[in-house]
Amino acid sequence: MSFLPLLAVACGHPASERECNEIVERITVLELSAVDASAETVAKEVSLAKEAMRRESHKRCVGRRITDQAMACVRTAKSAKQIEEECFR
Repeated sequence: MSFLPLLAVACGHPASERECNEIVERITVLELSAVDASAETVAKEVSLAKEAMRRESHKRCVGRRITDQAMACVRTAKSAKQIEEECFR
């Protein structure tokens, strides 16, 4: 899983830890649903992804610029690829 070219948007507001966690969770859920993972596997992988993100969050996400439009895109995306290719361009 990639953590995106995280938040390469020019305007907006500094991303919060909550927003960064939401992005990571959404990407993880979408990636796992694409391979038809069990609910237990999804929950475990979301937890692991959030922990990995916590270690990297200050460098790669928290405080970087993000727009409300980008977050809306994350929330409605149908795939992790869509998030990576459309939400943060």
